[in-house]
Amino acid sequence: MVAEFDEIASVYDETRRPLDEETVKGMKEMLTKHGCHSILEIGVGTGRVAVPLESSGFEMTGVDISRKMMEKAEVKGIKTLVLAVGNQVPFKDRTFDATIMAHVFHLLEDPVSVLRESSRVSRNGVFALVRKGRWGGRWTGFFYDADDENNLNTDENSDIDEHSRKYFEERREHFRMLAQKYGWTPDLSRTRHWEREHEILETHPPDDLKIVSDVLVNESVEGRISRLEKGAYTSMSKMPEEMRKELAQEMRVNAARHPEWASQPRR
Repeated sequence: MVAEFDEIASVYDETRRPLDEETVKGMKEMLTKHGCHSILEIGVGTGRVAVPLESSGFEMTGVDISRKMMEKAEVKGIKTLVLAVGNQVPFKDRTFDATIMAHVFHLLEDPVSVLRESSRVSRNGVFALVRKGRWGGRWTGFFYDADDENNLNTDENSDIDEHSRKYFEERREHFRMLAQKYGWTPDLSRTRHWEREHEILETHPPDDLKIVSDVLVNESVEGRISRLEKGAYTSMSKMPEEMRKELAQEMRVNAARHPEWASQPRR
């Protein structure tokens, strides 16, 4: 995992949306409400969350497993950065007012151990930015088996008709053939890691829950293709470059044939 994030550090910021103003505002209000000023962020990355919070007056300390990701955060002005894993942070009990994690649970093999460690070093509580709904998308189906009950069966795919479903099944099979051609085997377990964000709300319901952003975002297919082409997904970091290029080209051709999918909405 460390190597994968080191590899995508150079393109991470250019291939991700910045946090929207409503999300930043909501996080600030929640932290202020609970009397938090000194904050530890586990999974600080390039400072995507830490920078706007520090600019708002919070005292930020960042922890991450990727040195190269944190180098980007340092350039942005985050001064206190520590190389460490989330369930073994080098701080004394109750060092900070709070610990925050922003879309980190899907990257953790054992989220509960990280929650416990976060609680240990926090005086006022642990806060997490999560996706409340289940995650999915039309392209997710490329990874699942045809008889998988979850395949193309998410909220975001509820409007797919039989013609479209057949199309995606054909593209999925072609994707598998392309992977075989280049000798690449996807890690299927990682395609569902976002489910952990939903599961953590069920297994560890929060004392205080605030919806900080509920908007419909239209993302272009070209934007997704570009991220794939640049190798910006850790789940595809080991994919051969030539395979990425061929896949990106085929996706562009198919996107041109289906202009109705040029913009893909998601909440």
